Amino acid sequence: MVKVTAAKAELTRQRIIDAAFKITLSEGFEAATFTRISQVAKLSRSGINTHYARKSDIAKVLAPLYVSIIQKPLDNSSTEAFYKSWVDAFENNPTFKAAVVTAGPIIPKLTGVKGLFDLIQGDPDQIQMCVYACVGYSVINA
Repeated sequence: MVKVTAAKAELTRQRIIDAAFKITLSEGFEAATFTRISQVAKLSRSGINTHYARKSDIAKVLAPLYVSIIQKPLDNSSTEAFYKSWVDAFENNPTFKAAVVTAGPIIPKLTGVKGLFDLIQGDPDQIQMCVYACVGYSVINA
């Protein structure tokens, strides 16, 4: 009996995260209110509170999903390859673009930028310039 309850609870948590993810990618994290999540997940608001007491708890679960979406299409072999893959992903991968544009409240900016620095191979000064160029490109073209 406990296993069924635990399994059902896990499915409910996944529905909540799926709904929050969908809303956040399309409308931003600010739009992912408990009321809005409950509508999309077809759950009661109190049902969401049972699994996630605060919106920040949901953000913690969304963060690795965002990191994966952002990192997956990137070529980390050099600063040139990274920049080219960033621009290509931003222009041709709507999920990547949405994740970059809406990541701020999910992945703190300094954490996200530092994570990008750590991915790229090359001279630290060139890496910093490359990441700033990628972020700038995204801001200008969002």
